[in-house]
Amino acid sequence: MEDSAIQADPLAGLIVPVFVSFIFGLIAHMLAKEKGRNVTLWTILGFIPAVNIFCIWFFAGATNLWLD
Repeated sequence: MEDSAIQADPLAGLIVPVFVSFIFGLIAHMLAKEKGRNVTLWTILGFIPAVNIFCIWFFAGATNLWLD
């Protein structure tokens, strides 16, 4: 007999982490541009799942390098 247990799609569990990483990457991109930091570097770091939390935390206290 077949096992009639419902199995979840393994890719469905990745939807939320990928979406959250995408949002953190966009936020890191915008903050890096606003604060005058290396935009490419900080955008890439913003997309990495465990690192992105520290990136946003860093930008919360980072000074603005643009001198008006």
